[in-house]
Amino acid sequence: MRSIAVLLLLLAGLPSAAYGVDPASLEQHVRRNPCDYSARRDLVVAQAGSGDFAAAYYHAAWLAWLGPREYADSAEGIAFIRSRLNRDRSRLHATRSTATVTAAVQARRLLFDTCLNGAVAQQTTRLRRDISDLAERAEETAAAASRNDPVVRMALADLALTLDDVLVFEGRNSTKRSRVRTLRAAASRAEAAAAMVPEAPGPRRLLAVIRSRLAELDGIPDLWDLAIAEAEFARQIDPSDAYLSELLWTLHLRAGHWERAKVWQKRVEAAAEASGSE
Repeated sequence: MRSIAVLLLLLAGLPSAAYGVDPASLEQHVRRNPCDYSARRDLVVAQAGSGDFAAAYYHAAWLAWLGPREYADSAEGIAFIRSRLNRDRSRLHATRSTATVTAAVQARRLLFDTCLNGAVAQQTTRLRRDISDLAERAEETAAAASRNDPVVRMALADLALTLDDVLVFEGRNSTKRSRVRTLRAAASRAEAAAAMVPEAPGPRRLLAVIRSRLAELDGIPDLWDLAIAEAEFARQIDPSDAYLSELLWTLHLRAGHWERAKVWQKRVEAAAEASGSE
């Protein structure tokens, strides 16, 4: 009995053990340390285990949209929020923040399912209408949520990017103005999230994609440079993200920076060879 008591005292002195079994302590910890991604991943597991799926869903979205690639692609990140079961469970006690997150995930799912069914060409108009409605309701919900919530800002940015995907499929010349307006709204939301959590790579990663789409639409060389700057910023924070290396290779090609593109091509190929030999 005495040995058990000693063990419990030792465990109490370890931060991970102390907050690992107590979602409330973990919640306080990540509020003080928002970029402790490992603790936030533990929090998703702890809250889901205790039945608080709305809170777990929120923190999973934090990892998916703001975290480094390692955490974004984990079971507690993108995979968690894409789960229909987790989404439905989170809705039982949804907050305004999680309602915005589920709207963004639902919009992405609508697009994915339509593409998977091979019906995107016939249903683009309906899809645009449905996702536009989701985006409008999410904006209204977000207006009543905390303006200092980076997850809400990223949810709105993701929603706008999904709508832009639909506009691309629609393919009419008249959609260029709509696309520019939609992408600028997405950039504004992602910029707000980046300002709130400057040490998180997710907003910068998303901004690189958004700015590259704007550059493609407007054909202004300086816009490619902005996209490159965002991707480089994200990679400084998350150097192990292979996607960012591939993105920088592509962006330099599109910008006409041939020598820089070759540098990134070699890095991507070397990383692929190293990965293949493991």
